Amino acid sequence: MSQRMENMKVIIPETILWRKDGDQAVLFDEERGEPYLLNDTAARVWELCQHPVCVGEIINALAAEFEGETQTIKKETLDLLSRLEEKKLLRLVVP
Repeated sequence: MSQRMENMKVIIPETILWRKDGDQAVLFDEERGEPYLLNDTAARVWELCQHPVCVGEIINALAAEFEGETQTIKKETLDLLSRLEEKKLLRLVVP
C-alpha cells in the first residue's frame, strides 16, 4: 500500500447502517441486505471514519491509542480499509 492511499479520504455510503454491539460493530448494507461484523479494533477504525478523515489520520489516531509497531498498525489498517472498500461498505477517494 502506498503513501497515496494514506492521503485518500474515507466516504461511507448512505446505504450503510451500523451500530455498536459491545466492543464490536455490526455494519449493514441496505442495498444488498448483508450484515458485516467488525471486531473491536476494526470497530474503532469504523468509528474514526464517521467524520471526514484521511486514511493517514486514522493510522495516526490508532498508533496513539494502541500499543504496537506503527508499521503493523498501518498495514492492518490499510488491509481493513481495502477489504471494506471491496465489499462496498466505504469508498476511498482523492481529496
